[in-house]
Amino acid sequence: MMNLNHEIIELVKQEGCNIVGFADLRCLSKESRQNFDYGIVMALSFTKEAMIKNMNDMPQKYHEEIDIMSDNLKKLAVMTADFLVAKGYKAFAKITETVVSDKDWRSVLPHKTVATRAGIGWIGKSALLVTEQYGSMIRLSSILTDAPLEAAKPVNASQCGDCTICTKFCPAGAVSGKEWEPGLYRDEFFDPVKCHSTAQERARRGFGGKSTTCGKCIEVCPYTRRAWGGEIRK
Repeated sequence: MMNLNHEIIELVKQEGCNIVGFADLRCLSKESRQNFDYGIVMALSFTKEAMIKNMNDMPQKYHEEIDIMSDNLKKLAVMTADFLVAKGYKAFAKITETVVSDKDWRSVLPHKTVATRAGIGWIGKSALLVTEQYGSMIRLSSILTDAPLEAAKPVNASQCGDCTICTKFCPAGAVSGKEWEPGLYRDEFFDPVKCHSTAQERARRGFGGKSTTCGKCIEVCPYTRRAWGGEIRK
């Protein structure tokens, strides 16, 4: 018989989930994890076409995929939470992040924090999750639960090293180049205000749209480039 982890993996993979990971969250404060001990993180990948369009400063395809992926991630999270509840456990689908401040766009427990605790990647210099398989060309959702999951070994160190490509190509100058480590406050290495204001302008110029997500740091990341076969930027 499959254990609970394998049942969840089978469930979400059938619905197109690219990555699923399991985290022991007890290293975090009870308040941030809402008294749940475990977390599940799920990821969907952007297409190669979206990355190519973004490379050419025509980010409409990238933004169209964001909307589709966000809807699909919500469905995956709710479906998985319902599955766990039916098994007799408590589960909370984080389908929308609790934003602490409209000025700094911080949430109490970001999906990417659950992802690092689930061992699927690290936080890049651009403040996005980076994975070996897909780089940062992914979007995330997460679930909190009391189900006794088999948790992976967490990632506690960046693999970015001396790479400064996202720092060099960030149109907002929002990426300082400082490496992430667990517990490091995001604003110590990344400026979200600069990022959001420049992303709005880039969307306006690129396709006349309104958005606060840019994606340039995703597109230029060497790990992302390897994932879709693009030439590494220098």
